[in-house]
Amino acid sequence: MSGGWRGARLRRRVMFGVCGAALVALASVLRTIDDVASESVLVSVIGAVVSVAALLADVLRGDADPPPQPGDDVRRRAADQLADAVREQWAAEFRLRRLQDPEPVDVRWTAADPRLADHPENVRRIPTQRDGERRLGDVVAAFGSVPGRRLVVLGGPGSGKTVLALRFTLGRLAERQAGGPVPVIFQPAGWDPRHTGLRDWLAERLAAEHRPLALPAGGQRTLARALLDSGLVLPVLDGFDELPEDVYGMAVRRINSELDDDLPLLLTSRPRAWRTAVDEGDVLTAAQVVRLLPLEIGQSAAHLERTARPLPAAGALRTTVWTPVLERLARDPDDQLAAVLTVPLMVALARTVYGDRTRDPAELLDRVRFPTGAHIEEHLLEAFVPAAFTDTGAHGAAEAKRRLGRLARELDRRGTARFGWWELESMTPRLLRVYAPGLVAIVVNALLLIPALLSRAWSDPATVDDSASLLMTLVGQSLGYAFGVAFLLPPAGGRVPRAAFLRRQLAVATAAAAVLWAGFAFTDDLRFGFRFGAVTDGWLPDLLAGCLFALLFCLFFGIAGLSRRPRPLSLPWAGGHRGRAAARGCGGALAALGAAVLTAVLAGVADSPWTALFGTVCGVAGGVLLLGATRRAERDSAPLARPGRVVRGLAARLVRGTAAALLVGVAATTAGGLAAVGVTVLKSAPKEGLDGRRIGGWEFRERHGVRFATTGRPLRGTLLYPARDARPVAYPRRTSPPNCRLPLVTGRSCDAFTARRTAFEARDGAVVVRLATRDGLRTADAAGLRSELPPRARDWLTEGSSRGTAGRLLPPILAAGVLVGLVGGCVCGVYHALSTPSDVMRAAGPRSSLRTDRTASLARGALAALATAVVCVPVVTMSRDWGGFVQAGTQLWVPVGTAALALSAWGRLAVARIWLAASGRMPWRCMAFLDEAHRRGVLRQSGAYYEFRHLRLQRQLAAEPVACPADRPLGVGG
Repeated sequence: MSGGWRGARLRRRVMFGVCGAALVALASVLRTIDDVASESVLVSVIGAVVSVAALLADVLRGDADPPPQPGDDVRRRAADQLADAVREQWAAEFRLRRLQDPEPVDVRWTAADPRLADHPENVRRIPTQRDGERRLGDVVAAFGSVPGRRLVVLGGPGSGKTVLALRFTLGRLAERQAGGPVPVIFQPAGWDPRHTGLRDWLAERLAAEHRPLALPAGGQRTLARALLDSGLVLPVLDGFDELPEDVYGMAVRRINSELDDDLPLLLTSRPRAWRTAVDEGDVLTAAQVVRLLPLEIGQSAAHLERTARPLPAAGALRTTVWTPVLERLARDPDDQLAAVLTVPLMVALARTVYGDRTRDPAELLDRVRFPTGAHIEEHLLEAFVPAAFTDTGAHGAAEAKRRLGRLARELDRRGTARFGWWELESMTPRLLRVYAPGLVAIVVNALLLIPALLSRAWSDPATVDDSASLLMTLVGQSLGYAFGVAFLLPPAGGRVPRAAFLRRQLAVATAAAAVLWAGFAFTDDLRFGFRFGAVTDGWLPDLLAGCLFALLFCLFFGIAGLSRRPRPLSLPWAGGHRGRAAARGCGGALAALGAAVLTAVLAGVADSPWTALFGTVCGVAGGVLLLGATRRAERDSAPLARPGRVVRGLAARLVRGTAAALLVGVAATTAGGLAAVGVTVLKSAPKEGLDGRRIGGWEFRERHGVRFATTGRPLRGTLLYPARDARPVAYPRRTSPPNCRLPLVTGRSCDAFTARRTAFEARDGAVVVRLATRDGLRTADAAGLRSELPPRARDWLTEGSSRGTAGRLLPPILAAGVLVGLVGGCVCGVYHALSTPSDVMRAAGPRSSLRTDRTASLARGALAALATAVVCVPVVTMSRDWGGFVQAGTQLWVPVGTAALALSAWGRLAVARIWLAASGRMPWRCMAFLDEAHRRGVLRQSGAYYEFRHLRLQRQLAAEPVACPADRPLGVGG
């Protein structure tokens, strides 16, 4: 309480101090103003600011966070939510696998070799039944009878270990009381026990797959780690044998060193892998070890008969395609097919392969074709996918198998069995992964320009020298995006600490800016000064400028924390009725504003293309918000935060983002500006004197340190008047000035000119041009007309001191760094406010997760663009267009939104879909294909993830050899 009171008191004192300083400053300003009208306006503005501040303070005070609840209550509530997510996930998978159709095959189990378990004194043995065996449904009771609540289940490939883990999880959840431990299935294949502890890895996986558990829970712990340490998570490690063989022993030692009374455990493994782990490491302390037994042929026969369709027969006896085969096996129980059908996985595959009566399972008795049981297993694995897709025709089934085979090989290459739709990008070449986001951003930018083209008020919103320069600018932007994606975005999974990555980002951005600015100064002539939107000398400066421009946006999102491999988003407003109502209100207002603006443009009332763009972006943002507000909260949505928390979080992100962006932006632009000044100074070395000479119709003279270059030949071009009372900027006739008209900017216009006499005037390298037109003498910025001068004339006119060169170049470049900081802070705030990670393990399915991410990405991009536009309005409405900052401000806001869209998970999927379809690896409707494979039982869903039905099926499709010796009973060994 004391610390919080002191924090509140400190905040109040700081606020009062800031307000007092502001009032003193405003009083000083008012004393210097004699205009009563101006004083009235200032007083009105002050009143409005005070009113808004009071309203904001009232909101923050009224919606202050409630006192923190006790830690136990928070953890129990989080455990209950986790239990709901796990139950929904695995109950759906249980139904899809048809384990209840008509009933699960009951695999028996019994105690394993005592040498694989701890000493009997450390483990209370499971009471044996009369037959010495137990059934699968008894595993929950058996687990509860072990004092240490640790159980190891051994079984061969396809013996039913995963089904046991699934049934155990659902059974424990059915018996679970509120606030009790939650069984969660983990696949240990991704665990590296050499470098990561078990608890750390479990907490990492929980936080990654159930995003609400990634929230901090005091100190450096996440809520996931708090649940583990409190004994509220029961880990089910399904597939210990999937670890690398050389770490088996170390993995067991790691588990033993971290287990205590608060961490129960169920572990499944193949017998051979567990025996190796015990020999090289240790037994699992206080754990009972059991092994799964093969099915009896009677169980398999009954299941296959009950699930097969009856054959049309004349008599009353009911028969199926399996009847003659099973009768043969009853007479010859030692047949190799009987051994195969003791494996639950093979029974399930045989049910699918011979389930439509078009194939005769009697072929499995052919010993010439299938000399061993391993050959029968391989045949069933190969025939499963074509049988699952049999109604699509031979070609469709073959295509499905080929595509799933490519997917299986990709998963094997990555060493995993699970993939999400946002990870399909990994199947594309690395060059495409870094290069494509820039192309997507450019294409979306072009699409947004269509309303401006249709507005009948088109004037070029960007500087265009010619088609080659425009093309090279776009090429440069795509290269800049590629470099930014590769080096300015943080890696996936937060592997690099935030501070360390910011330092690296600062170094990379500074070095890249220095190189690009040096190249720009070398290929372009900056001796006349620098101005945004100026005419360049050829296409190479446009290439470098486009690259630098795109790097800027990657820098924004890198500071905001956007990963190189983004994960799906959820809708931040979908967690409650108030959030959806607010989204509907904002969406309706933006949609109405966008419609009104576009109507005014099409009707000719407004004649600026930027007005059309603003209306388009408003319409897109409003439509997306309205669409997203109609969707109720799904299982992957985060709870809606209170308005006060949202405002404080947004303010904190804005402040931190602005500080980081200012640091990186100012450092990068300073390095770039100094590099540009250095190159320009080297180019400004003293050259031959031209005083009194004539070259190509130009006359040169120098008087009292002022140099003149005059010509009497007619010179045509366009004058851009940036603002009222601002010096115009001259453009040659082959180019068009950018943004001749802008909303909110008065006095900005363009005027064609024909100069009867032109004079360039230089003082210490600072050059202006004086144009003698029929309307009189006009003085303009000379940089745009430098191409009219002979090369030697440029050298002579711009010869001056290094200080003068730096004074002309550095101020606008350094000011651009400040603009980068302001826009970057805005992007960070909007990004974090609208970037609520999706709980991918709790999602209703992959397609639901994709739809949510698409809506969230569109909303984030559109709102980021609008927020950036608001930040850029003061820049655009400056009374004097100093350094071409109006051009910089107008060029920033739309690409911010399109870059956010291109760098999102949905934007990356769009690129992956195009590549995978064009290369034949996946169909164009890849999500529909994956859903179809899931519906047919080839794939299974785990939240927003997909997995193959069994690891052996994945390896078979990936064309890897399946180790299955024929000299042992299948499903028993490891």
